[in-house]
Formats: sequence, structure tokens, C-alpha cells
Amino acid sequence: MDPKIIARAAALILLGGTVLACAVELARQSRTIGSSTSAVDDNMDLLANELSRCKALGAEAAHDAACKAAWAQNRARFLAPGAPYQDRSIQLFPAAPDVPKAVPKIHLDRAPSTPQSDGSTPSTGPEGR
Repeated sequence: MDPKIIARAAALILLGGTVLACAVELARQSRTIGSSTSAVDDNMDLLANELSRCKALGAEAAHDAACKAAWAQNRARFLAPGAPYQDRSIQLFPAAPDVPKAVPKIHLDRAPSTPQSDGSTPSTGPEGR
């Protein structure tokens, strides 16, 4: 048999095994995550069901104790304070000095040549600086 065919077959088997291993691992992770969040989902489903019941009651829900409790739980879920605020001073420009330390020198060889009043151009030599 040709060695190229054997190499291609081995590469395809390796690729197939890798895809299969990834699929098995992803399926395992989704089962683990699903089982740990099922209790939270059940609690949210109960709250969602109660809120739906209160919505169906309309104006009568304002006097229903179960609806008031469901609304309070729903508010607490969204408006609950997170971690306490830590007062931190913010420095907008911590590394910027108040005044520049040095004024940049203008390079006369880069400056545009404009004729002076006597008709000559500015000198770019050391005597013109």
C-alpha cells in the first residue's frame, strides 16, 4: 500500500476521534450544568407562574397577598444591592504632569521655507539657530 494513503487514513481517524471526544465532553458538561441549575430554574418557574397568575387577575391582584409577595420577590431579584460600594478616589490623569517639562525644539530643516522680508530664505545651518 502507498504510504500517503495510510497517512491520510490515520489523519482522518485521528480527526474523527478528536471530534468525538469533544462532543462527549460537551455533552457531559451540559448535563452537569443542567443538574446544578435545576433548583434555581424551579424557583424561577414558580415565581414566573405566580407572576403570570397575578397578571391574569388584573386589578384584583393589587389586593392579593400572594401577588404582593411575588412582586416583592421579583423586585428583590432585580433591585437587590450587590457588593457594597467601595469609595475609591479616581485619578483621571495619574501620569500627566501639570506643566510640560521641556519645550520641543523646532527643527529648521523640517520647517517650511518662507521668504523673509529681505527676500532670503531662512538658514538651516548652525549659525541660523
